Amino acid sequence: MRWSQITECGPVRRRNEDWVCACPDLGLFAVADGMGGHRAGNVASKLALDVLEEYIRNSAGAGQLIQARTLLSEGILRANEAVYRAASESEELQGMGSTLNACLLLENTLTVANVGDSRALLLRNNKISKLTSDHSLVQELVDGGGITEEEAFNHPRRNVLTRALGIGPRVEVDLFEYNIVKGDRLLLCTDGLCGFVPEQRLGELMSSANDPDTVVHRLLQEAIASGSNDNITMIFLVVD
Repeated sequence: MRWSQITECGPVRRRNEDWVCACPDLGLFAVADGMGGHRAGNVASKLALDVLEEYIRNSAGAGQLIQARTLLSEGILRANEAVYRAASESEELQGMGSTLNACLLLENTLTVANVGDSRALLLRNNKISKLTSDHSLVQELVDGGGITEEEAFNHPRRNVLTRALGIGPRVEVDLFEYNIVKGDRLLLCTDGLCGFVPEQRLGELMSSANDPDTVVHRLLQEAIASGSNDNITMIFLVVD
């Protein structure tokens, strides 16, 4: 497996509220998009990923035979509790929260967990597909048949979340399992990328080079050229 990561403020924002976690020794890769403005957003995203990594690392180190689904689910629930508690105990941090999209790659099985509208995508045989479903107002409209995917991409309320980490004492975590094969290409990203670059174009760029560093920089430049006004964060993996 080869991989690369990048996180940038983007051309508009003054502060980067995204955070990234890449732990190839654990098979853990995750991105988080904080919200709450100024100090709070980046506190939420960093805290969430720090807690998730610590839980999975300690569980693996203790030799516990825990299924990947349970590892991710329990780790994210603990991350949610940590963010919620920190926000409750500090007036400056009240209202902060974060998305969280994480994958755990063990042998040929990929387990993906999601809260919010950061995404995991898979490119296989030049066909791109979403591995997660957004927790957003426009996704609910799409699922209900009210608007099309194309309309959702440009919807004025596309940034309104219906689920996020740290907003309440408990959170529901979506979990998915996939078989991974040689040649697969995986992308985890915040909406500073996937909210501005169409999926088809993401797939084209994911297959545009064999070097993961080259791919992430091409994706970054595409997001900026497409008018991204948000922080831009991604992890790109190639399964050899």
